[in-house]
Amino acid sequence: MIMGGVALAIMQASVKLISINLHPFIVTLYRTGLVAIVLLPILIIRGGTVFKTSSVKLQVIRGTIGGLGMLCGFTGLSLVPLAEATALLFTMPIFSTLLSIFFLAEKVGWKRWGAILAGFAGIVIIARPEASFNIGYLFLVAAAFAWSISILIAKKLTERDTIISITFWQAMGCLPLAFFASLFVWDIPSWPEISFLLAVAAAGTLGHALVYSAIKIGAISFVLPLDYIRIIWSAALGYLLFGHLPSSNLYLGSFLIIIATSFLTFRETQQPTPEKKSLISE
Repeated sequence: MIMGGVALAIMQASVKLISINLHPFIVTLYRTGLVAIVLLPILIIRGGTVFKTSSVKLQVIRGTIGGLGMLCGFTGLSLVPLAEATALLFTMPIFSTLLSIFFLAEKVGWKRWGAILAGFAGIVIIARPEASFNIGYLFLVAAAFAWSISILIAKKLTERDTIISITFWQAMGCLPLAFFASLFVWDIPSWPEISFLLAVAAAGTLGHALVYSAIKIGAISFVLPLDYIRIIWSAALGYLLFGHLPSSNLYLGSFLIIIATSFLTFRETQQPTPEKKSLISE
């Protein structure tokens, strides 16, 4: 999980960097499309069976939702300091809990409601709406919501699908939506930019494969908190590449988000309910 976090931090920093010259929708298109080239050696060595999936329906649903999340996430990354963007994307467990309340009629006690409110307080502190409104924060929160559903489906798929299959079909599922969105801002990258985008796709593919492996091997309550170290990498890259110094708002907001999501993740693993499985059943 730690190595996956490093790879994803590098990918996010690279996305922010290339978005200076290319629209985030174009970056998303190439990020997903170039995954096929990144995984080509595995296809040659292990054959096409490694890409088989146990549920086409879940892959389509996850690809569509994940594609929307990636479009929002990359757009938000282009507008918001890197460390702040990373902290906001860690709100996924908060939205997973809210989904269980509204769609599964799950009963939530005051402790979990308190954690949800603390997490949203962290979002407000980081976004600082009283200072100046930045739509990038809304894009990032929308991305976290979409990816909370995507990660739930991924956990279901890891029961029977290979990590390579899950990683590949996530990208391929995102591709149609990314292509449609890019038509409105069409641009053809230069060859150096395509090479850079290939590196972005490689870092993202490696990062997601490592994260899915961690989820498959270990308990989410143990591996997910390790991903919070990514804020350190993001803060360092944000300073080195963009000169963004972490603010006191980032420290306080990140603290609230990490405490809230850690508690919610722990409670989720301690109190499993059969109804939750129906959300991602085949």
